[in-house]
Amino acid sequence: MAVTISDLSLREITLDSLPRLKRLRELHFNTRPEICLELPRLMTHYMKYLDNKEDSPELRAGKMYKYILENKSPLILDENLLIGTTTTKQIGVVLYPDLLAQTIWPELETISRRKKNPFGITRKEIDELNFEIFPFWMNRTIQEVARKDNNNPFCQRLMERIVFFLATKAYCISHTVPNYKVVLERGILDIINEAKEKELSSEDKEKKDFYKAVQLSLSGILSYAENLSKFAKKMAEKETDPEWKEELLKMSEICKKVPAKKADTFREAINSLWIYRVALHQENANVAMSPGRLDQVLYPYYCKSIGQGMSLSEAVELVGCLWLKICDHVPLAPETSEELFGGSGSNQAVTLGGIDMEGNDAVNDLTYIMLRATELLKVRDPNVNARCHPEINKKEYLHRLCEVNINTGATPCFHNDVSAIEALLGQGVSLEHARDYASVGCVEPTSCGRTFGHTGCLLMNLPSALELALFQGKHRLTEDEQIGPKTKAPKDMTSFEEFKEALATQISWLIEQAVTLNNNFGRAYQKIHPFPMLSVVIEGCMEKGKDVIYGGALYNSSGAAIIGIAEIVDSMTAIEEFVFEKRIISFPELIDAINKNWEGYENLQTMIKTSTEKFGTDSEMAKKNADWLISLLHETFQSKENYRGGKYTVGYWTMTNHAGFGMLSGALPSGRKKGESFPSGITPVSGAAPQLTPCLNFVAHLDHKKIADGHALNLKYTPSTTTVPKFADTIFAFFKMGGLQVQFNIIDRKTLEDAKKHPERYPDLFVRVSGYSAYFKDLNPQMQEEIITRAEYNLDTGEEQRF
Repeated sequence: MAVTISDLSLREITLDSLPRLKRLRELHFNTRPEICLELPRLMTHYMKYLDNKEDSPELRAGKMYKYILENKSPLILDENLLIGTTTTKQIGVVLYPDLLAQTIWPELETISRRKKNPFGITRKEIDELNFEIFPFWMNRTIQEVARKDNNNPFCQRLMERIVFFLATKAYCISHTVPNYKVVLERGILDIINEAKEKELSSEDKEKKDFYKAVQLSLSGILSYAENLSKFAKKMAEKETDPEWKEELLKMSEICKKVPAKKADTFREAINSLWIYRVALHQENANVAMSPGRLDQVLYPYYCKSIGQGMSLSEAVELVGCLWLKICDHVPLAPETSEELFGGSGSNQAVTLGGIDMEGNDAVNDLTYIMLRATELLKVRDPNVNARCHPEINKKEYLHRLCEVNINTGATPCFHNDVSAIEALLGQGVSLEHARDYASVGCVEPTSCGRTFGHTGCLLMNLPSALELALFQGKHRLTEDEQIGPKTKAPKDMTSFEEFKEALATQISWLIEQAVTLNNNFGRAYQKIHPFPMLSVVIEGCMEKGKDVIYGGALYNSSGAAIIGIAEIVDSMTAIEEFVFEKRIISFPELIDAINKNWEGYENLQTMIKTSTEKFGTDSEMAKKNADWLISLLHETFQSKENYRGGKYTVGYWTMTNHAGFGMLSGALPSGRKKGESFPSGITPVSGAAPQLTPCLNFVAHLDHKKIADGHALNLKYTPSTTTVPKFADTIFAFFKMGGLQVQFNIIDRKTLEDAKKHPERYPDLFVRVSGYSAYFKDLNPQMQEEIITRAEYNLDTGEEQRF
């Protein structure tokens, strides 16, 4: 693809020159999210009065989503050029009653007044949830269906202890990248006709029901688009502003055409894609349903419209309208989950650049249009990910990515095409399909439109397994209760290998529990929650006549995110160095030290924390332990099969739960004190890796083929030392060494400290957390402090700044 834009930064296009985007951005930051009852109200009514329990799960789903979309309110809430809304609110909180919506039930009276991230809700809405909606769904959620079907299994009760792992299917399964090309290139009417033909030609009842469900749900989308068209026309009839009247009539005409028929222009394509996304978010939880490689998907329509006279400014405005529409909803976050997921948007990842399926440079004009929209708006969604092939993509592209990161302070993040493609190849993905990958949610590489791989199905608190190994299968939070298998007591261990054996036993046992629960939840979805609309845009499903939840996708995987790996490696290395090699302290004394939170053992703690044998340094001991741990996790997860017949992959990214899990964990052999945050993603412990080059080298040489679910390496650079050439050189060198992914905060510590004290001064300051960006003011104090105290490197010296 050729790049024809002369000024890649598009600096003449500003928010002042795009007043619509400027006003919409201000509206976004001045709007408090409100809970929307439209979806749970429609679902509850349908299930109470219209559902036929004799139908197959697929048919029940198809009929219900047809009903929901036919009755969804057609709304135009602002001056955005894209029509349709995820909810009935300017920024809506979507409730999915068959998932974990009921977790906010105890908080309904206080949720609008809580200190962090309050959600608006009226008295009437509270009463409706209390008396009409929530009671009906109490025993019909994924969690309760799985509990009943599996006799309240130990693995589910273990998850409910919070500290060991979270199986996220309880509240979402939407981590994937749909293939929007099929909708844009063919239109929904053509897909309905295909489904009808396949239904008539099949003699298999399950397949026939699947194709019927597709027809029903897609006809619901057509009804919704038709209602939007009529609504826009009615608004236009009453409008006195001639310019807005013309825009409304244009919207009406567009919705008459798309998504029913194929798109022709850039504006039609974006509108078609957006309406289908609105529909998908009625069917799938609004978490990590990622748009994918939009600079590739929309490029043909961009080229056609540019040829017909569309200006670059108009293109930026349309992309900006899509970015702000993507922000029109946020996930449900009860107060208790604020410690684990606070400040997160919907993590809808857009992926730019890289190479195409043939291995050629895929960077195009639209890549730079989307980077400019990202730079101007500085919103947390979409989560912008940039692919870069160090040998094929041009240097000016990497320089522009760095410039955007410097100007926004936190986005985009950077992915190495060479390593990501190799990781996918190791999972059986074909070369062409591996080249066509995009990030899901945070940083997880996925072949676009072909994979149904719940990349965040398990969030594993790895230090909890270390705890079990140190205390013979017990955890300090649960005192004398035997949680895991009883392994050898540290006082009886005569070698480091014996400790590793105990740790491996506990890790393997914990993985078995987590995988069992994930599969239980998956079978509950198969029973009550198929996805006909998503299945249409995932390759393999229409061919097989099988919903994604039953394994219809071409690639079926599940992904586990590991939290706290650097802390575990540092703890292992401390035990090896100080207990078994140097014999400075006995194992029982070390256990006593961590039980006393290092009180009385301050000299030992200092000795351990200042040791050079750390994750992220030149330490061969730490590298050996990291390699052992990553291999153990990879091989153990790969040996498990998910409920759709696929394998489990491993990643190292943490959202904000490295802070939440840290609050629940006691002192560790690494020198860490009770309650301190774990390091984010695959990042070294703050202060443990004082030099940038060894830090990058350490992570780059980890085996990325065993990290197929991606990782988040979070670094912070001092703004005054961060120039584009230096910045780009560090990324290029990291990728040439084999690094998989890296992301940056370019924000100085004083700014962050002031933002913590005076959040009102920084309403739109956003930071890179771990795999995604968040508004700093929305993060809980523990997470804010973790970002403030992250290692900050001076690019002039390559040394960590000391404060």
